[in-house]
Amino acid sequence: MVRLSEIIFSIFIFLLSFQVQAKNPPPGTGTSDIPANILIMLDNSGSMSAKLYNSVEVYYPLDVATDSSGNVYVMEYYNNRIKVFNSSGSYLRSFGSYGSQCSQWQYARQFTIYNDVVYIADTYGRKIKSLTLTGQCKDIGTSGVSYPHAIAVNSNYVFVGGPQNSISVLDHRLNQRTTQSISSSYLSYAWGMSVNQAGNKLAIADYNYNRIVEFSINGDRFTYTQKTSGSYSSSNGYFQRPTDTGYDSNGNIYATDLYGHRVQKFNSSLVYQSKIGSYST
Repeated sequence: MVRLSEIIFSIFIFLLSFQVQAKNPPPGTGTSDIPANILIMLDNSGSMSAKLYNSVEVYYPLDVATDSSGNVYVMEYYNNRIKVFNSSGSYLRSFGSYGSQCSQWQYARQFTIYNDVVYIADTYGRKIKSLTLTGQCKDIGTSGVSYPHAIAVNSNYVFVGGPQNSISVLDHRLNQRTTQSISSSYLSYAWGMSVNQAGNKLAIADYNYNRIVEFSINGDRFTYTQKTSGSYSSSNGYFQRPTDTGYDSNGNIYATDLYGHRVQKFNSSLVYQSKIGSYST
């Protein structure tokens, strides 16, 4: 997901309890960027919870990204595919299916688009894959992280996180560079992540610790910078299972709060600013 200026959030309602080893539908959310100040909410709690295959419908939307033309890519969890719409919402195409081939995946949680290349964290395939904007295979690699969930890309590297306190780094051809263990005081479960516009900051939604943690990026290494409070709470600035992050062009960080049914905004010092959203269809 290109997260360089404005943010698109997709929010998904948790229907079944999640176990990382099971293929149950996970809590999820996505962030992305198009050249306008637009907030997009993808919600399957209402009419979209039915299994619809019409080209303009999406079934269990889990993540969203945009390309350089502003086309919107929506990942359908159960269908293991991505549907593409133009910036007006008209359906363009679909690609992907269940499997182990490069252009297939197995219940992926998150993907991103960087320089018009699609990068997918194939969670149960335990691979990282890159595709063209039409779904053609480019590269496939091992993430170095068991059950990869979170993925972000800057000008040099691909960053991958999952249900452990480590971040894996790959080059753009998906050759693994390094896996850095992070102190358990800072990171437990990277469910979603993003890089800032300069490509030197990494914001991670820590699902277990109920907080946002930020690291500085220096080449393929990380240094802890700051974090939000970690209590499970509905109070402003706290989280009830955060699932993704996104930066705007000023370095503010936006994060989705799964059970809080909201998006929260923090400034570049991770001080709470505002929120939007509540539980409703």
